[in-house]
Amino acid sequence: MTMTREPFQPVRLYYAIPGRSFVTPRLRDLDCVVEAPAERCLHWLFHAEAAALPIGAGYDAVPEERRPIVLGRIRFPKNGGMTIQTNSADRAIAAARFFAPYLGPEVVLMRFRVVNRLFAAEEGPADQLFRILDQEVTVIDPRAAEAEMERDFQGVKTMRDAERVAAERLRQRLESRKDVPMVEDFPLAPEEETPEFKDLAMVLHVRLLRALAHWKGNTDVTLTEIIVRMVEEGGGRIHGPPALDEAT
Repeated sequence: MTMTREPFQPVRLYYAIPGRSFVTPRLRDLDCVVEAPAERCLHWLFHAEAAALPIGAGYDAVPEERRPIVLGRIRFPKNGGMTIQTNSADRAIAAARFFAPYLGPEVVLMRFRVVNRLFAAEEGPADQLFRILDQEVTVIDPRAAEAEMERDFQGVKTMRDAERVAAERLRQRLESRKDVPMVEDFPLAPEEETPEFKDLAMVLHVRLLRALAHWKGNTDVTLTEIIVRMVEEGGGRIHGPPALDEAT
């Protein structure tokens, strides 16, 4: 568990930015962002402007002697852009929501990378576990998914036919037992995202639920099965993530 009592699951957000010189002055105006020269990054702290964020058990869960804790690490890779690396899905979602109004619409969240499992404290320090984010990464290509969908729905003219094709696609996916990779680099759709980052929250939460189910020993559960259960509980639509302790 993190200091704010969320399951430890490394997540990294990737942003397109106009340039480092555009972003850093805005970040340095925040009291919750400080330089961390030893790590060659900026630390986003659970402090000042960020102290009221509803992350995990909240600010009061952090012992006074440990405050302020680091919520995320902000870096500017040599190949461009900006990343924010966090210890949990909740922190990643909070980062997206928190920084958007400060950085403005020119800074765009394009994708995220996640380790689709949880970790115990004895598996090593966080800085070592974060290295897994760059090992055997599976980059999800949205063009491949779009091409597959276009192929399956080719010639569909009625809603009944579309429902039939969709049901068949779901049946095949459930039967194939196809699941997410260990390290997944997932594209987002910024033009479709809401100001509350509801899409990001949903895709990260379902992956957290799957990881929690596997942590509890239900290693046969796939991401598709988690999503199907959520749709069934929502009366035919996904209405939000179920409680974490319900992941079985």
